[in-house]
Amino acid sequence: MQRRFTARKPTGWEGVEPEGYVPGSPSKVVRHTLVGSRKAAPADPGPGLEVRYFEVPPGAVTRLEKHEHEHFVIVGEGVGQAIVGQEVREVRVHDVVYVAPLQPHQFVNRGTEKFGFFCVVSAHRDVAQSLDPAELAALVASPAGAVANTHVAPPPRRSVASEA
Repeated sequence: MQRRFTARKPTGWEGVEPEGYVPGSPSKVVRHTLVGSRKAAPADPGPGLEVRYFEVPPGAVTRLEKHEHEHFVIVGEGVGQAIVGQEVREVRVHDVVYVAPLQPHQFVNRGTEKFGFFCVVSAHRDVAQSLDPAELAALVASPAGAVANTHVAPPPRRSVASEA
């Protein structure tokens, strides 16, 4: 059953167990699932959206990936860099980032303080995909290539069931 209220505490959120970037896989990036969870089918019980909060410590990055679903990111703390497609922008508290379907993206903390963001996504969705060689080459050759890190976080999983 979905909690109606989730209080923020100094170490996270009440009743929310921190996880790795990908649940079950340890990483420097910490994930807090605040609302909903991944659904195998739209009619499955629970909220239709999933809201997660990611904490990216100094020097860390999220996985460089793409997927068929869109999502929204709202910066909650600190300053980071958002790579979306071949563009890179500095983002800070209350900035909003829209990631369209199949756009490569990554969030980077090159600062000295924690960078955190909320991610709003459909609970029923596809899984992350790696960039193909042509996409990766184009990204590396773009302005975003100076910031992107292609060697972090576990590789994408193959099925929705494996990330449930």
